[in-house]
Amino acid sequence: MSAAPGLLAIHAHPDDEVIGTGGVLARAAAEGRRVKVLTCTDGKRGEIVGEGMDEEEIRPRLAEVRAEEIANALSILEGPGSIEHEFLGYADSDMMGRDGNYDPANFWQADMHEAVGKVVRVIREFRPSVVVTYDAFGGYGHPDHIQAHRVTVLACEAAGMKVMYPEAGAPWRTPKLYLTAFPKSRIAEANQMFIDRGLPSPFGEYTDPDEIPMGTPDDLITTRVDVTPHIEVKRDALHAHVSQIAPDSFFMNVPDDMMEGFYGHESFVRRWSEVGTPDGVEDDLFAGL
Repeated sequence: MSAAPGLLAIHAHPDDEVIGTGGVLARAAAEGRRVKVLTCTDGKRGEIVGEGMDEEEIRPRLAEVRAEEIANALSILEGPGSIEHEFLGYADSDMMGRDGNYDPANFWQADMHEAVGKVVRVIREFRPSVVVTYDAFGGYGHPDHIQAHRVTVLACEAAGMKVMYPEAGAPWRTPKLYLTAFPKSRIAEANQMFIDRGLPSPFGEYTDPDEIPMGTPDDLITTRVDVTPHIEVKRDALHAHVSQIAPDSFFMNVPDDMMEGFYGHESFVRRWSEVGTPDGVEDDLFAGL
């Protein structure tokens, strides 16, 4: 096992690294751990909603713009520590049924053997103790998120097998793999708070967790990490993704007294662990390492 346990977060687009894991990335960097973000696509088919941004002017170079934005976001998250970054090299897959979803250069259309091999190389070179990616639904059904889940889980398995992708380096078995999660109870609580204040919620108006179509059932949550000290850093890093965050965005307008409740913890489902895990919900991705 590595002498310095590291965290590898595998995400679909620039900005996803902040939304789903900004707190744990900042926390790991602040603890002096090795941290790396692997972004699977260039995000070139994302919406352009930044204040004052012209669609016709920005669209042809959106991939370049988003590369600059993620560089800025990670520089904020890393603080005095360090966060490495790499693009996997695929185009944004757009949404299901749209023309961009059929582009042979996009991640959704990628050859699975090739894509897994690329991630295996990253895993074997970085040798993380913890890998984090999405659940099988990709959180909300985006094809790039779903593909990131598929490719990451297969790559984590293959990376530990000597006979698989021998050209990608020496085998490395990642001790712990986690899937990002957003507890249904937190969505319900957030919705109720927004309703009470007369504010719109991005999650609809459901206040019964059993009726909420997205999110993770609470009884499946294995890990809940306190990232309260890094709330402001996470929010500042999210703001660095200028093209993706509209002035009236929910993320830009969470009331100050709701920040801790909404951003103070990040939750995960532990897919596997080859080290001992505590009884009940653990509070650290690196527990047992």
